[in-house]
Amino acid sequence: MIAAAKLIDLLPALALLGMALTGLENAPTAALAVPQSREHHRHLAARLADNVAQQDKKRSAGAKRTLRRRSDGTICKAKNTESSTFTDVSSTASATASATASAADLQVAAVDTDSSSVADVSFTDSVSSTQAASSTASSNSAQSTDVTGSLATVGTGSTTKFGLAWPNGDWATSTSPDYVGNYVGTKTSWYYTWSPFSVGSADQLNVEYVPMYWGVKQQSDWWAQQSNWPSTVKNALFFNEPNQSGQCDISAGDAVQYWMNDYLPLRSSKGVRLGGAATTSAPSGLQWVQDFKTACVQYGNSEADCTSDFVPIHWYDVTIDGFKSYVESFHDGVGQNLWVTEYACQNFNGGAQCTDQEIWNLHTEMAAWFDQQDYIERYSPFGVMKDMQGVEQYNALMNPDGSITSLGAWYAANS
Repeated sequence: MIAAAKLIDLLPALALLGMALTGLENAPTAALAVPQSREHHRHLAARLADNVAQQDKKRSAGAKRTLRRRSDGTICKAKNTESSTFTDVSSTASATASATASAADLQVAAVDTDSSSVADVSFTDSVSSTQAASSTASSNSAQSTDVTGSLATVGTGSTTKFGLAWPNGDWATSTSPDYVGNYVGTKTSWYYTWSPFSVGSADQLNVEYVPMYWGVKQQSDWWAQQSNWPSTVKNALFFNEPNQSGQCDISAGDAVQYWMNDYLPLRSSKGVRLGGAATTSAPSGLQWVQDFKTACVQYGNSEADCTSDFVPIHWYDVTIDGFKSYVESFHDGVGQNLWVTEYACQNFNGGAQCTDQEIWNLHTEMAAWFDQQDYIERYSPFGVMKDMQGVEQYNALMNPDGSITSLGAWYAANS
């Protein structure tokens, strides 16, 4: 009887313990696993899904296709298929510009595309979104154009404009297909990670690291990581798409305090050149950049302190002429040198997507055009990643298995 009474007395305590255990079991995983600094790139890569709107278009299912390009960029017959006919493109890709853009808030220009590839490569691509390309095929193709991890001397004193937008962290070893050294060719002079976290293996190759203050959420990391930056740091990037919901998403006026307190000190203390915020190619992008400088001066800061050393921009659309026109217009609007830090042949407005050949033509022609423009200081295409975050797969510089694509190899060796 006494034992039963004691048991009754314990029931409230046992009930509380059960509730506590249930609460722990149902706790969100984000609360149970706080990402460490080396995990930051992985979380950032997932965050990039918001940077480009999700596409409803899905590639047809089927066997993995390994494609090779001829010297003019056209596609040879695909392996494991009965036939594969690719026609060189000189067609019209037209769409209507709109101030009320789609989920990606990007504008479209109605212009013709008529360009030919200037490539001279023979690499393998995996275009299946669910299966990775053969590592052996990737290795053999990489050896054929000298774009391998053995190019450890590039980046030293390099003055080329091409760089890597690299969200893949620093986990891969030199024997892995996704080792950053495999993407560092004779034309790769710099890289950024959408964050203030550098990649040690790239730093060892003496490739210039460009830190980014992605947004307010990175404020503590921004300060904490500066002591870890390599000596190659000469330039920095400010907020990522502040005019875009789901990205940095901050008003021009509110961004001023972070520029003045967190970002501007790099110029005086370290002599680092400061890039402005990288806006989307929506009409609100240029307006944001102009509003930022106006607000900064109105708050009592000097015009010199409120002026960046260069302005980064992003562009996603489907025509070469439209791309050139946008860059020229933005340059006229800001009157400063530009970095093009994200771009791809991709329609986010419900129109037709670029064909493989159109994608190849846009990348190769625009790279050559960027090199010819004195006011274009740097450029980095989207994207060097296994998951293209909704962007057409043929824009990829990395295959799903981590190996380099023909486009990635072309950029590293020819851009």
